[in-house]
Amino acid sequence: MIHLYTLSLFLVILVTLPYWIWRYWTTPKYRGTVLERLGIGIQQRDAAPRIWIHAVSVGETLAAQGLIQALQRDYPHYELVLSTVTKTGRQIAQDKLTGIGVIFHLPVDLPMIIRRVMKRIRPTLIIIMETELWPGLLATAKASHVPVVIVNGRISPRSFQNYHRAKMFMAPFLAMVRLFIMQSPMDAERMATMGTPKQRIRVSGNIKYDQALVRPTATAMDALEQKIGRADSPIFLAASTHPGEEEMILAVYKKLLQNQPMLRLIMVPRHPERAGPVAALMERQGWAVQAISQSHGHWKNKVLLVDQVGWLTRIYGVARLVYVGGSLIPHGGQNMLEPAAWGVPTVFGPHTFNFKDVVRLLLEAGGAVEVQDAEGLFNALNRLLNEPDTWERMGKAARQVVQTNAGALPRTMTEIAAILAEVRPCSD
Repeated sequence: MIHLYTLSLFLVILVTLPYWIWRYWTTPKYRGTVLERLGIGIQQRDAAPRIWIHAVSVGETLAAQGLIQALQRDYPHYELVLSTVTKTGRQIAQDKLTGIGVIFHLPVDLPMIIRRVMKRIRPTLIIIMETELWPGLLATAKASHVPVVIVNGRISPRSFQNYHRAKMFMAPFLAMVRLFIMQSPMDAERMATMGTPKQRIRVSGNIKYDQALVRPTATAMDALEQKIGRADSPIFLAASTHPGEEEMILAVYKKLLQNQPMLRLIMVPRHPERAGPVAALMERQGWAVQAISQSHGHWKNKVLLVDQVGWLTRIYGVARLVYVGGSLIPHGGQNMLEPAAWGVPTVFGPHTFNFKDVVRLLLEAGGAVEVQDAEGLFNALNRLLNEPDTWERMGKAARQVVQTNAGALPRTMTEIAAILAEVRPCSD
């Protein structure tokens, strides 16, 4: 099966090569990563025991922070290395993670390339955050006798449909994973339905609850203040927005200003490379825009545009109102646990299928509001601005949800410890 996959992937790369060359020259996020994606330039590691952690992008990298700290605490003689798929994920890792031996982009999933990287990294264990199933990586790890563990695994309804259609194709690769540590019973059930024996599935809870409770350091919050100054008026934070949402948010903000003229807006696009188009949209509508990259201690305009990664977690701590993006359009939502952990009521749209359990718990506790459209968003935010007792009650409920559901990290570490007790560092 791996030979069929490799041939298919090679043909896809060959056919789409002109497109990728065009993207390389026209899209900054693809530049400077080609050699690593071909498995070139990754430094040869020694024979010390080593854990390779893979986190596809920003969210997974942030979620891995607590796990990495726990591994460093419990296994100080193990070197940790980290791979990401996206440039922003790598930047977050470089900015926020300490004590990592190597941070690199995951190579193209062709076995001949993955084998080269495996020989250079020499991992004892591979941990994959959430459910990044790369057949070439899994097959190479299996051939190298390196166990693979899925941590904080989840399967969205859309992914489940796709995997289920390809059940016969996926089954051999799922068998190469030593253990699936899933977020919820639903995720575990979906994994079992795809053919994974139940004895290789565990339910830990969502490790993001644990990570959400970790506040930025005082130094990090000081750096935010040095960028935008001290917050002296209420802030409406539109977090992790996607195309099609910014127009609605600006319309809602304009309407809120009629009764709350001191309210200010911070817009954080989910992908910072979209900052240019978002700024152009704002300027066309007559807004004076200030980018955080150009801020040096004074936020002078009504609207601040965050065009860099690494600020969002800190901004939650100064926001009065929070809308979590990817939810008024059919994207599936973004992580609403971070504002909840800060004790800030969260507002989101109806499209939150990637966070069903989190949404259910927040709504049942009264710590969040789900809206259907821009009008609903305005009504929810306007109420929170005008009813401070409601804001405080919902914020406490939101934080309580996070605190109550933490605990996935120690359960995950127990499972990892059992595997590490059995394995030995891999050899060439």
